[in-house]
Amino acid sequence: MTLMRLIRAALLMNLQILIFVFGLIASSQTYAWGSTGHRLVCQLAYDRLSVTAKTFVAETLALGVELDGNGDNDFAEACLWPDAARHKDYQGTYEWHFINVPAAARGIEFARDCAAMDCIAVGIQRNLTYLARPTSGKREQARKAAALRFLGHFIGDLHQPLHVSHAEDWGGNKIRVTWFDEEVNLHAVWDTKIIERAGLTYPDSIEFLGSVEGQFKSRNVLAWMRESFRLARSHAYANINGAPIQSGDELDRAYFERSKPVVIEQLATAARRLAYLIEGIADGTLDTNILIE
Repeated sequence: MTLMRLIRAALLMNLQILIFVFGLIASSQTYAWGSTGHRLVCQLAYDRLSVTAKTFVAETLALGVELDGNGDNDFAEACLWPDAARHKDYQGTYEWHFINVPAAARGIEFARDCAAMDCIAVGIQRNLTYLARPTSGKREQARKAAALRFLGHFIGDLHQPLHVSHAEDWGGNKIRVTWFDEEVNLHAVWDTKIIERAGLTYPDSIEFLGSVEGQFKSRNVLAWMRESFRLARSHAYANINGAPIQSGDELDRAYFERSKPVVIEQLATAARRLAYLIEGIADGTLDTNILIE
């Protein structure tokens, strides 16, 4: 084989490795909460809304014809769109799905962890603002339709603890564990595996989750973000004996039983808070500047 062929073969192999690696990353981060979790959050939120707010949702979703030719009237399905959009026409929204915090940090510092104004809190704030504005032209209509989809999705993301987590391990994506004899990463455990093992499905689990009150407390997005970060450290990153989870660890039934009620409450809490935001926008009472403590 000539030198040039060797170089080409090496380049091709490296390219294939890169494609494989990025494919793993993309597949592990496809849906925070998984498609099931996102549908559950948005449907539960929708079911809480008044007639006025439901009309607002329907009218806003209809504007999606200007966005992508799809005026989808199903809010639960529309909430899945942002994960596909971030890899296509809305690549600038990728960082809006999470916030990374140094593992050695004592807590979230907005000025440090969102220094470029490119994290989940900003994504929520921007889209709340766009939703509250009146529209005139097609561009503004498309932006408003996108904003409702983004808001529903990001509030779900915010309540998945590993979307408010450590920068060094990419929110648990780099921590490989064994989950009931299956090799997965820790992020996937919290995205989908706990939900699946708990038997939660869409739409069959709507009635059950609707009976879970969830938390409300603060009306401040940064406070909600800090709650998720505390759960990431106390539950997602910590094994049942309190030791930090590392690659190669086996997560057993005890870890699942401790995590299950957290996931259930976070889904219900996300839905309750999302409904509060949409209701406030629909009736004009929401102060969209809710990031300030």
